Amino acid sequence: MAAQSVKQANCSFGVLYRRLKARLGPSQATVATAHAIARTMYRMLKYQIEYDPLTVNEYQKQYEEQQIKYMKKRAAKLGYALLPVAA
Repeated sequence: MAAQSVKQANCSFGVLYRRLKARLGPSQATVATAHAIARTMYRMLKYQIEYDPLTVNEYQKQYEEQQIKYMKKRAAKLGYALLPVAA
């Protein structure tokens, strides 16, 4: 139920759901989001720490950095190098 409630939410779980929905479809995105929420709750309970939410902008920036790192690694594997575009 928690995963269904974040579908339109302006939080990192909502962004995660919408990103996964485009790739996996709504039912699998709901399950994957529920799993992400469960992992977060488990970590909070196990280590007795408070929830420290990422803002949507921080989450987007972290995701973009992860994608750039992945693309550079993949390009290097194929023998290419990615260079930033000069504005």
